[in-house]
Amino acid sequence: MQHSTLVPRSGIPSSDPAAVADRLLHAMRDVPFPPTPISLHPVVLPPVLYDELHSAAIEVVDVLTRVARGLGADRAERMAALKVDPASCPLFVDDEDWEWRYASCIARPDVILTPDGIKFIECNAGGGVGSVVQTQLLAEAWDDAVYRDVPMTAHRPFAARADLFERMAADEGVERSVALFGSVEDLARGVRSTRYFDVEVDYLRRRGFTAEFFEPRDLMSGISDGRGGSRFALGLRHFSIQEWQELDLDWSPAGEALEAGCQLIASQSSRFLFNKKLFGLASEGRPGMSDHDREVVQRYLPWTRVVGDREVSYEGRRRPLPELLTAEQDRFVLKGATGMKGEAVLIGQDTDERTWRTAVSRAVREEDSVAQERLETVRVPMAVRDDDGRVHETWVAPVFGPNVIGRQPAGCLARYHTDGSAGVVSIERHGGAANIAVALA
Repeated sequence: MQHSTLVPRSGIPSSDPAAVADRLLHAMRDVPFPPTPISLHPVVLPPVLYDELHSAAIEVVDVLTRVARGLGADRAERMAALKVDPASCPLFVDDEDWEWRYASCIARPDVILTPDGIKFIECNAGGGVGSVVQTQLLAEAWDDAVYRDVPMTAHRPFAARADLFERMAADEGVERSVALFGSVEDLARGVRSTRYFDVEVDYLRRRGFTAEFFEPRDLMSGISDGRGGSRFALGLRHFSIQEWQELDLDWSPAGEALEAGCQLIASQSSRFLFNKKLFGLASEGRPGMSDHDREVVQRYLPWTRVVGDREVSYEGRRRPLPELLTAEQDRFVLKGATGMKGEAVLIGQDTDERTWRTAVSRAVREEDSVAQERLETVRVPMAVRDDDGRVHETWVAPVFGPNVIGRQPAGCLARYHTDGSAGVVSIERHGGAANIAVALA
């Protein structure tokens, strides 16, 4: 299917772009959100494409979870297979079944729209996936500012996450009480209030949960039941250990909370899904993968391989991987296995030959990266209001982020450069715009 034919009409959806921009900025106040330039509508997709983004995301996350669990007979073997440093995963619990029940409960794969359909290029997983709050608030904002009288489909991640906690409380036989553990210091520069966390606490309370947000210094005193246990049965680990180590934030209360009986999700096993090597292993094929798993990989994953000094099959030929990457540099992207926010990514066609060869040599030596075939991105229409208030229409190349929470569709983030350029898109590091995708009939 040529999805480019499904790209909808463009156009400014309001006669008053300034009013739309004001409503949007008010809705996104004091949460991580780039203030300019302002997109004047969401990325509008036909319902069939919007639905496929979510259904395919659920299938891909399921496949990656099965591949991750099949990497070894136990946790140590799985970590060795991915060359994971045990120090980066300090929050495992002894109950392996619990670990895998909640390893993929919160995930957001990254997806691009190509002329041949949607392709998943990596997977973010864990309680620290940062798209949930923004996706929720943007859906509410567009519903209020633009589509109040037009049927708009935009799955809401807060609803999916509350559903997950409800099922979790029932399955684990515990009370409906949730502690959110995070820090304002982990948010974007200039954000000083706890609104980012408070909006979800308020939602959970409206759903009948006992819910509260805690900074690291307050977590253990806040959840203590006075007898060594936790008065909150469930919790959301709203951070990545890797980021908190870089920020010198104390993540250790999370371990203490787990020991006190607060079941913080996502489990530490979500770290396996975050590792891009898993994409390479799934793409290459693993023993025990079902025919269905292989079909999902063939349809939705681009050619991806863990970089090392070995031969691989590419376009029907066996070739040494280092030779392939250097001889056909323009066809590949090099990614660090655990890089975040667009870091440790080199696009071959945008990199000089010397830098590329040095990076390939290092990746071969360290075996800490993947090579992925570069794909063309279909652009979609967008109306943008610039800093000076002028409005123009452009065509952007979004990276979509369909949220999967408890195996349910939970809304879709969309990141892009408003100047229409493609390549690496990161809101924090590369000035990308944050938006969502919606469906309009």
